[in-house]
Amino acid sequence: MDTFMSEAIILEAAMVSVLLALWITSIALHGLFWLMSAIIRPMVSPLAQPIQVAAGNLQGNRGRNAA
Repeated sequence: MDTFMSEAIILEAAMVSVLLALWITSIALHGLFWLMSAIIRPMVSPLAQPIQVAAGNLQGNRGRNAA
């Protein structure tokens, strides 16, 4: 019985440490992406437009006589 309990405690400690490591990693990545968005956002030129907005203004070949 003592062997089973010691193995259970080791398994529980391993699971807790893995979950704690995942939680700390997710918090760190969340903070990293927040910092990246805060640093990159002011450097974007106000003249730059997303591709979809710029592509929406294209007329294509509507005005041409396409055969």
